[in-house]
Amino acid sequence: MKVGVILNRVFRIHHNPLLAYICNQLGSTDTCVLIIPKEKFGDEAQLKASFYHGTLNAFINTLNHYQIQTNVMDYNHLIAFCKNQQLDKVVMASDIMSYHHESYDYPHQKQRFQEAGIKVEALRVQHYFSPRKTFNNQGEPYKVFTSFYKKWRPYVIERHRAHYELSDISKIVEPAYAPTQINDSHSGLTEKEVQQQWQSFLNNDIQNYESNREYLPEVLTSQLSIALAYGLIDILQVFNDLLHGYESNESNYEAFIRELIFREFYYVLMTQYPETAHQSFKEKYRNIEWVNDKQQFDQWKNGKTGYPIVDAAMQELNQTGYMHNRMRMVTSQFLTKDLLIDWTWGETYFKDKLIDYDNASNVHGWQWSASTGTDAVPYFRMFNPIKQSERFDPNALYIKQWLSTLNHVDSHLLHDTQKHMQLLKQQGIQLGVDYPEPMVNHQYSRQRVMSLFKSL
Repeated sequence: MKVGVILNRVFRIHHNPLLAYICNQLGSTDTCVLIIPKEKFGDEAQLKASFYHGTLNAFINTLNHYQIQTNVMDYNHLIAFCKNQQLDKVVMASDIMSYHHESYDYPHQKQRFQEAGIKVEALRVQHYFSPRKTFNNQGEPYKVFTSFYKKWRPYVIERHRAHYELSDISKIVEPAYAPTQINDSHSGLTEKEVQQQWQSFLNNDIQNYESNREYLPEVLTSQLSIALAYGLIDILQVFNDLLHGYESNESNYEAFIRELIFREFYYVLMTQYPETAHQSFKEKYRNIEWVNDKQQFDQWKNGKTGYPIVDAAMQELNQTGYMHNRMRMVTSQFLTKDLLIDWTWGETYFKDKLIDYDNASNVHGWQWSASTGTDAVPYFRMFNPIKQSERFDPNALYIKQWLSTLNHVDSHLLHDTQKHMQLLKQQGIQLGVDYPEPMVNHQYSRQRVMSLFKSL
């Protein structure tokens, strides 16, 4: 039997269920072909594309070190390649949510293979729970996170991880059939770097996770979302490590485990309600009359809203491809509530920019902010960007980090620029000239949102 194994977004050589599959099939498989269909990115996603290609390059080089070769190609050549190789079946991950385009995901690719008459075998490689095994007593997915967490938290236990010898894999994997041609990039991460970062987090910052995770000026979180988006670390290892160290600091470890289970919750929902990637989860909110002002949307994208905390976050995103989780909530609420712009506009922009993009987490995070999703924030709970700034960046360190124009200004003036207009002018910042005036009045925006949602 000749098997094709698709490795896109599972860029690790250790504890990789797809590589373990090859070893487990040594007795029944004659040869194996490794395939990495590479993703395409638009102009808006250049930072993300560079990170992807750099990470992919590093993975391929690591495989080559072990005399294991891969076939890299565009997705539109994948079916033809598999046919030419006369594969008996292909094996691929069924649970990856971080592809840049929806068409790359398992349901779409499975359909393409089946139409081509090629058998597909799916493996769970990036998530802890099997979706259908987490349903409630009515046979449906949990729609409230607290219920999901209480039910399934006891089932998080130390689990066996995939083990194999790379030397065994190299004996059965065929050489690449064409020279590997991928975009040159010096960005990205390696599996080794991720392991070092994860162990450093466990040895240091997790001890203060509950307090540090809201600190904006410095990255004190694990940034594990980036590693998971590219399959650079095994989710079983993550949970095993957390359980192993749990008794040393139960409160902080539990807070981190809770966040990972939140990721599982959104994953299950997305597998069962894929249509929510494009429409509101709550049916009554599918016909909201959004304002959808293109000029205001561009101001938000470019960090020109006149609210320093929002603008700083958008600059962080545009310059690094990353944004602190607290600021993801603040900026998404600003777009959907203060500007009344469709959440799908913002979700698409984040998809293009975030190097740690995860379809399930991003979509349901945006729907949470817009109050259109399951277990979402009630529409009357609307973040005030000024109060968020005062609470989470009291000394304006985060603001000044990303808005250099405001570096010399007294920090207390940068939360509510409209209120301190004259004092700002005395310090060389004239609103509307040196820094934008607030593009909307938050109190007016709040009244507008309240009226709109009450009418639905």
